[in-house]
Amino acid sequence: MGLSRGGEGKACLYVEGKGEVVGNLIAAKLADKGVGFFTYGEYFEAEPFLIIPDQEIKIIKNVWIDGVAYRTISIEEAVFEEKLFAYGDTLVYKIRNTSDFEKKFKINGMMQVFSWFLPESRNKIAEIAGSNFRYHDGELVGFYSNNGPYITIKSNNKIAIKQIEQAYSNFEIDTSLAPSEEFILTVAGHQSSVEVSNINADKAIASPETIERMKRRELCEMLINATKKNQVKKEFESISKYMWYVILSNRARVENHPILKNPFVMPSKFGLRHQWLWDSAFHAIVLSKYSLEMAKQEILNLFYAQKKDGRIPHEIFLSKEFCKLFWNVDDYTPWTTQPPVLALAVARVLQMEEDRKFAEIAYESLDRYDKWFRSQRDKDGDQLMCYVDYLESGWDDSVRWDEPKLLFDDNPEKYKMDYSQVRMAPVEAIDLNCLIYLQRKILSNLAEKLGHNNESEEYQKLAERTARGINELMWDEEKGFYYDIYEEEHKIIGVKTPAAFLTLYAEVTTQQKAQKLVKHLFNSHEFWTTFPLPTVSADDPRYDPRGYWRGRSWLNIIWFTYHGLKNMVLTMRLECLHRE
Repeated sequence: MGLSRGGEGKACLYVEGKGEVVGNLIAAKLADKGVGFFTYGEYFEAEPFLIIPDQEIKIIKNVWIDGVAYRTISIEEAVFEEKLFAYGDTLVYKIRNTSDFEKKFKINGMMQVFSWFLPESRNKIAEIAGSNFRYHDGELVGFYSNNGPYITIKSNNKIAIKQIEQAYSNFEIDTSLAPSEEFILTVAGHQSSVEVSNINADKAIASPETIERMKRRELCEMLINATKKNQVKKEFESISKYMWYVILSNRARVENHPILKNPFVMPSKFGLRHQWLWDSAFHAIVLSKYSLEMAKQEILNLFYAQKKDGRIPHEIFLSKEFCKLFWNVDDYTPWTTQPPVLALAVARVLQMEEDRKFAEIAYESLDRYDKWFRSQRDKDGDQLMCYVDYLESGWDDSVRWDEPKLLFDDNPEKYKMDYSQVRMAPVEAIDLNCLIYLQRKILSNLAEKLGHNNESEEYQKLAERTARGINELMWDEEKGFYYDIYEEEHKIIGVKTPAAFLTLYAEVTTQQKAQKLVKHLFNSHEFWTTFPLPTVSADDPRYDPRGYWRGRSWLNIIWFTYHGLKNMVLTMRLECLHRE
């Protein structure tokens, strides 16, 4: 990464070998023979999207500059320049013949209704949504439903339909390019107007250079603003710039969505294409260093999603149909929540700017959320909350949940007596309760500032009860470690995970206990691995450094631990983690 080298002009961000491009809801990626991946929100997808078959293709050069992927390729003896870029909800793919002779080749294309690439689900989603594809006057138009969203696929060469069904369409394009001639194909999407998607496709075909120029200008302005506001040491400038590119380019706006009224950050426009609860709380904390307005928008969507009973759902889907298929609910959100990091994001925003209106909205929502936890995730009333579903933990397939899931499978009716919707034996998780403690401390402070003195005292007492329960029930003095416990009988679940280090971040532990705890952190047989803080101790027989939440390191857990060491003034230990 760095600035571009000769011939490409000055770049704000230059990456060699990168083929991924993103717009608003559109994302695509170059493959060995064309465009290997395409997605438009949770509405349409293709893998591969455009492929040049039956030809020997070699990649001579591949660079990515300011959001645009550039390649030089040879198709047999001819040499071509490729470009792929996305701006807003328009994608453009271009091939220009740089040889001194004409070259003929074929392009095969495909487009499908979104199903997260689960073939068995595609037809079901298309049927529920009422999707279809239509071909007219050289354009292939996809209707996710009769009311949208829509996509229009158009080329400066004739598109010939090979197959068209409710859930997908295949097409091919025969092209012959004389020297300096270009092949152009565009995909334009729109949430509510097929006419607009058609017009935008026409504009992109007529003037792709304008789209490319707008994309590069947008990205450069974004990165210049981010780096001016967040200066780093020179050796970290390139990676810092790229990290700002990642979070800011993954922001998306969904028009006419009943919940997602504001732009928000998708964890990935290539794989995780809607809004998640704890992800967005972290996003808001980072965005607060760039734009407080963006940070507030991220948070407000989550408040808009809050249910009447006070629960804030764990994710907000773009597609109601996909949520229904995945969670079996007729809604945009499932019945679960996620780790309550949201209060930390609220506190960060209000720390940087006094905003009484936002504080009042946040207090009302977080107050209802905490009351929901008390009524729906604390059947024994000990002020230690529990998870009843592994997916609401944020640690989806963690070793932590192996035994609780087996216990539930052995006797599901037993657990359904206390919780109507449950998929594992209820676990009072150490990280969950550290976050509940912090949520209550933040609510206490908010209540005091807003003049709700009785509520402030109540939340302070609730926080103290949670902290007391953590230290009395979750601490193992012999092993010097904090563990998850079952809600039933408070039996310790003997799985060592870095969730224990959130006690440092929340400052619910003592210096004496912290010193014992960090011995595990800096033990090379436990958590001080090649890349520190695996999601389960390396001495656990189920440890897998490539496992999703079964051994990989996750940045958010490292972030909690790093700041926990700072909070507990464990300076020497902090420097070790910082260096690593």
